[in-house]
This record gives sequence, C-alpha cells and structure tokens, in this order.
Amino acid sequence: MRPSFLRTSTVVLLLAATLLAGCGTLDVPRADNYPATGQKKARAVHHWDVLAADVAARVAEKIASWPEGEYPIHVTVADKSSFNAGFLKLLTVHLLNRGVVLSTVPTAVELEVQTQVVQHQAGVPPSFPVPIAGTLLGTGVGVWRDWKVHYSDRTLLPGVATALGVGAGLALDMAHLYTQGAAAGGPTRTEVLITTTLKTRDRYLAGSADLYYIEREDAVLYQPAVPAPAPVPTPVKTWQVVAP
Repeated sequence: MRPSFLRTSTVVLLLAATLLAGCGTLDVPRADNYPATGQKKARAVHHWDVLAADVAARVAEKIASWPEGEYPIHVTVADKSSFNAGFLKLLTVHLLNRGVVLSTVPTAVELEVQTQVVQHQAGVPPSFPVPIAGTLLGTGVGVWRDWKVHYSDRTLLPGVATALGVGAGLALDMAHLYTQGAAAGGPTRTEVLITTTLKTRDRYLAGSADLYYIEREDAVLYQPAVPAPAPVPTPVKTWQVVAP
C-alpha cells in the first residue's frame, strides 16, 4: 500500500506543478524598474542660464551653414510663466553672443520654447531626517546623510569615516551622495519638460528636450499665471415713478 500511495502522491504533485506553471503563463508581466540613471534638478536661475547657453550652442551649430543674416530668427515662448519670461531673456542674450541674427517681429524662422510641468501623484514612502548619523542599511552597509552640512571640509572624510568604522568606501559614497543624491536635494515627485523647436511655417528644422526635477513648491514658476477673476458687476437699481 505504501509504494502505491507514494506513486499517487507524486503524480498529484506533478499535476499541481504543471497547473501552476500553466497559470503562471496567463499572469500579467511583472513591473520592473528601469536601470538607475541621473537627472538634474533646477533649483536656481543660474540653472536656467546654463540650459539657455546649451540651447543657444545647439541652435548656433544647427544654422552654422546658413547664409549669414539671411534668415533672422524670432524667439517666442508658449506662455508667460516666470520661467519662460526669464528663459526668453537668457536665451536671447546667449544667441546674440554667438552671432545669431534675431528678429523682434515674426519671421519665416521661429524658435519656440515650451514647458510642461509633470506632477506624479503616486505615493512615496515618507523620509525621516537623520542628523549627522550613519544609517545602517544592513551588515557592513551604511549611508551617512547631510555630511556636507556638518563636515564641509572634505579632507576630514577619511578620518571621520574611519572613526565611524565604515571605511574609505563610504567616504566615496558620501561624495557621490553630495553631488547626485539626497544631500543635493534628491529626486522629487515634480518634473518639468522644456522643449525648444526651430521651425518654419510648414517644417521642423531642429529641436531639443530637457528634463529636470523641481521642487513641488516651485511648479508655479513654470506655469502661466492664473488670471484674476473678473469683478462681480454691481447690480443696477431701477426706480419706478408712481403718480400721486
């Protein structure tokens, strides 16, 4: 009886495994993360100026073969947000410095700047500030937060890291954290897409697209101002003359 029972149990287990494998093929694909990448964060007008200089360089390179001064460019922005107003001025200056001929009125060639704010609504785990401390992530793995604030003298890093018992490897990780991680502001749930398009009336000639993290509170800088509501009209009183 026992060998027969074992054979029966084995068959049942094989059938169950086959069914489970078959069901697995009907499941939806699992969600995988993209490989880790970096994305800059716009935190000052200087960052706008750096982007304007880069865009101007790309435009100047694109039109380098054009006959000099034959096709003046009219630079426009899609709306009057604070960013677009400032970026328009910065871009204009950088284009002029590179010898690009610009027009103050519409011409056959237009360089248009557009911005789009993207605010992700998915929840994120709460973050807890850790003063000066090394947060232990696991055995032999740690991260030291806010080192730039408390130890701005980077020559102290090896000694401090040794004193904490975390080794020189963490000192390098801290430098990486300062330039690209939470100590540099960290990623946010708010981004801005900035596109510039060089075009004629019926043809696109060139374009660029740049992505930046921004603070959620700074999103208003990249959006057009909401017009004030029109005042409510004062009701008009009417009088009726009644004969005595």
